[in-house]
Amino acid sequence: MAFSLTKFKRTLVLALLARQTPAKLAAVSRKRLQKAFARAARISPAYRALLAEAGVAPGTKLAADEILQRAPVLEKADLFERFPIHELVASTVAPASLAGVLTSSGHGGSNFAFGLSTRAQLAFTPADIDMGLQGAFDIDGRSTLLVNCLPMGVVFTSNTVCVANVSVREDMALAILRQAGPLFEQVILCVDPLFCKRLLDYAAEQAFDWSALRTHVILGEEMFSEEFRSYLARRLGADIDTPGGVLIGSSMGVGELGLNLFFETAETIALRRERHWQQPDALLPAFFCYNPLRTFVEVLEPDDDGVGDLVVTMLDNLAPVPMIRYKTGDRARWVPDAELRSLPSELYLALYRQPLPMVAIVGRDRDRIGEHWHVDHFKALLYRDAALADHLSGAFRVLPGADGPALHIQLGRNCVQAPAEMAVELSALMAASARERGAPAPALRCFAYADFPHGMSLDYERKFRYLPAADEVSAHV
Repeated sequence: MAFSLTKFKRTLVLALLARQTPAKLAAVSRKRLQKAFARAARISPAYRALLAEAGVAPGTKLAADEILQRAPVLEKADLFERFPIHELVASTVAPASLAGVLTSSGHGGSNFAFGLSTRAQLAFTPADIDMGLQGAFDIDGRSTLLVNCLPMGVVFTSNTVCVANVSVREDMALAILRQAGPLFEQVILCVDPLFCKRLLDYAAEQAFDWSALRTHVILGEEMFSEEFRSYLARRLGADIDTPGGVLIGSSMGVGELGLNLFFETAETIALRRERHWQQPDALLPAFFCYNPLRTFVEVLEPDDDGVGDLVVTMLDNLAPVPMIRYKTGDRARWVPDAELRSLPSELYLALYRQPLPMVAIVGRDRDRIGEHWHVDHFKALLYRDAALADHLSGAFRVLPGADGPALHIQLGRNCVQAPAEMAVELSALMAASARERGAPAPALRCFAYADFPHGMSLDYERKFRYLPAADEVSAHV
């Protein structure tokens, strides 16, 4: 009975959501923004201090528009690198009520940021996860195994699907897929792109037949290209361009804010793939939807192209650490209706009917390399030729050079091709793309897996650094 009731509530909520519009949800989101701000000002010592510095007196009530004008925009350094834990945590939250801690990747700044969750919040987590899974994968209609290979202590719980939290162990993941996978009508694989490549290669070594399973994939941790999505679909033997087929989508979270803040849908994936087919060498954003009842999203100080800083406010009134107007470090822009009108009519209507708002995440400025290149260009080009990509691990390092960037590429563990031969083929592919965009081609060098000087074996527990750290001096250019 409990299962049936949960399923009924899920169906009802999704049906009600489908009848909403982005404008209606945005109005509710603004009201929740006011409540989240008032709560933070009341119960967070750190936030009260920040408001005072911004000239907002204690107890000041602000309307939504005033919050967006007067409340400070915060970064990790303003919170986690400045205040002690007892000043960050709301005064109404007792330590005994805390149930979980999730850290950021630690890629930026001098300290880790972290997200805290209470037992009350975690009690709702399985239902929230199941709601998203039902909307994307119809878990009420198909028995489902979810294999979670995300690193850094990210775990999932569910009231409906069977969950295997294996982290970055390709042998464990494959054993579960091989032995338990056939019990279920579908499998959902949660993984980051680099470890996904490792899992694909390991599965090939073990002669695993992906066609025996209906395997969907949720990719997290970093941006990826349409070339990679197509490559992954090919390796899985999946048709991802037919409605109702296998879904290979992306989910974006921020450790200190929460998981799955932004997510692709079948419609936004189709939008990005349509754009890719039109402009194969363009640097495409990820087109994400988000739940405005959970987050209030801003694009701050947009440039002439509409691209600005992504700023997020969490609207949960149970949050131990209130997060108001938090700058994630990503760049984003809104997606105007005029941009969509050139799409095929069926796709345009499908996007128009989506109840959730959409934002385009364009990546981080720090990943831009000079005037012509971005890390995401190389992520795309490494997978443009599937036969070449089969020989790579997916890891590369971009180094500064006197005449432009130099690219170091790691070959796969079992690659039998000579590094020099692979470098010639990859250089030709990149030179062609550079000519197409009027950019200088990067210098390129390939390394056997064990000889790669930027990490012999990848530490999949951490986000891989495609660019050297600020204090890193390379001797390999």
